Amino acid sequence: MTETHIKKAKQTRSLSRQVDLNLLDLFETIYQTRNLTTAGSRLGLTQSAVSRALGRLREMYGDALFVRQQRGVAPTPYADDLAAPITAALNMLRATLRPPTFDHEQQSHTFRIAMSDVGERIFLPKLLEFLTETAPNVVIEAVSTSQEKLQEGLNSGQIHLAVGFFGALSKQVRHKRLFREQFVYIAREDHPLVKGNLFREQLRDLRHIVGGPDGMLHATTVLKVLSSNRVKAPVVSRVHSLLCVAPIVTTSDMVGILPSNLANVVAGNMPLQIIKPPIQFPGFDLTMIWHDRFHRDPSNAWLRETFTNLFESLVV
Repeated sequence: MTETHIKKAKQTRSLSRQVDLNLLDLFETIYQTRNLTTAGSRLGLTQSAVSRALGRLREMYGDALFVRQQRGVAPTPYADDLAAPITAALNMLRATLRPPTFDHEQQSHTFRIAMSDVGERIFLPKLLEFLTETAPNVVIEAVSTSQEKLQEGLNSGQIHLAVGFFGALSKQVRHKRLFREQFVYIAREDHPLVKGNLFREQLRDLRHIVGGPDGMLHATTVLKVLSSNRVKAPVVSRVHSLLCVAPIVTTSDMVGILPSNLANVVAGNMPLQIIKPPIQFPGFDLTMIWHDRFHRDPSNAWLRETFTNLFESLVV
């Protein structure tokens, strides 16, 4: 410990011996009431306890502080000088004891949320519309990051929340499932071979496009099922982004396989039909995660509640 640290520690111990917060509380109450009996009653102190405490205050400040009058007491000029800073100091301490709150209608706040480009397409339009109406001073910054960087961002507080599908994370990361996602087929509305439904036997005659980089859950799951012996459906194109699948499908005879909520979003703007798969693709959970140290933070709790209310009911 440095000499400066030792000196500060001694000053802190010295201050704690000199100042009793209960004495300052009594000073403020006497100053407000101008009456020792009333002050004692407010604080739950006997008359003798008030007298002893006032004696300690007088010793501490080297001043009478309050002098008796015909009715009650009157502050000395020094007590008048002390009143404002003592009340300010007590109010600052009282503020630290109040539970923290977050007023989303009035407060300004920026949240950084990690999500994929697909997550942005599914979540942001509805989220931003809600915030415009209910929390006009809240700003959302969507960020894309790797699994390793995500853990670092959560640990440092640079990322407040993440939404998507995640692998193993540290024990300090909390999570909550938003909804269970399923895969669906998409095809253009006037596809010559697809008329609102599909049969497993058809799949070998359909040209498939699969989105997602190697190793991504979507691509890995879909390719495994399509290449299985019982299906053996031809994959004629791979694209890096899931968002590219629908535009290609609308202008070709290819069919694609997308998470259902993404399919519902893009089908609203494109001439697509959404078809339930004739084969089983494993579903997956869409989850939100946050670091344990933000678990009780009022603003973070409000953001999580908002996501839950807006998206927990998303189903196929």
